[in-house]
Amino acid sequence: MKFTRRQTLAAALGSLGAGVLPRAQAQTQPFPSQVIKFVIPTPAGGGHDTMMRIIGQKLTDAWGQPCIVESRSGASGAIAAATVSQAPADGYTVLIGYSALLSNTVLMPKPGYRLEDLQPVGMLALTPIAFGVRESLPASTLKQYVALAKTRPGKLSYGSYGPGSGGHFVGELFNMAAGIDTVHVPYKGEPPALQDLIGGQIDAAVVSLGGVNRYPGKIKPLAVASATRFPSYPDVPTFAELGYPEVDMPGWGAAFVPAKTPKAIVDKLNTEMGRILVMPDVRAKLLELGFEPAPWSPDKTRRFMKDQLALTQKLIDAGRVKL
Repeated sequence: MKFTRRQTLAAALGSLGAGVLPRAQAQTQPFPSQVIKFVIPTPAGGGHDTMMRIIGQKLTDAWGQPCIVESRSGASGAIAAATVSQAPADGYTVLIGYSALLSNTVLMPKPGYRLEDLQPVGMLALTPIAFGVRESLPASTLKQYVALAKTRPGKLSYGSYGPGSGGHFVGELFNMAAGIDTVHVPYKGEPPALQDLIGGQIDAAVVSLGGVNRYPGKIKPLAVASATRFPSYPDVPTFAELGYPEVDMPGWGAAFVPAKTPKAIVDKLNTEMGRILVMPDVRAKLLELGFEPAPWSPDKTRRFMKDQLALTQKLIDAGRVKL
């Protein structure tokens, strides 16, 4: 029996980490008793990598077990997601997923994983997605950029941290809202996109707000795709303030484990990472990186993902985002 894309989406929405997790199996040793590996879907050196090294060090301090961060970039995060979905359900392999985790399931014919094979541990942080342009581009405001783009249809380019990523979606939302035609250039993560922006290979980038602001004097941040301005960068206006309220799709980073991981382990990971996220020093570091700590429960994270998956499908149906 064949299913349509919408039927497949409905099934994913209904089964995303749904149901009660199986009771914890008898453990020979209490969790954690060995190395915990955090698999990130982006290259080393990016925002998610840095965030998890901060959190991982605090977990090591608290539990006395090493926490390592392993980059498995490529295929818009599908490689990392597939790796963790197939790992033992013991809490020692944790995926740090972002928006492409959802969009891959409706953009790719065979992403290599199913959403129901992953259990949310909890949200870690929301990441305002920002629009920045190279310093040499003759546009210092969003209004000027739109005017420039309208005189050069199909000529200006913007980079994102991957096809089907949050940056890709925000870039196309902006194109639609402003009535402009700019070319999407996908990268394997944020760092290479920013380097090419600084080098002049692309004209703009839709990446994390922290990434855009990491290079003052080289990148001009013009807008952020969130409901409100970000506390650490109050001078960067929102798209809504500039006349584009529909361009509001926050980036995010959440932790996942294989679906059959015992509930006691999921809860222990959620509780400890939530405690770490509200530490003043950790919060300050994450805000500086462009992350807003969001220590959510597994259930709240699951509800957010279902809403985001529905919005993702809506945008794909509009025909603006393809792999």
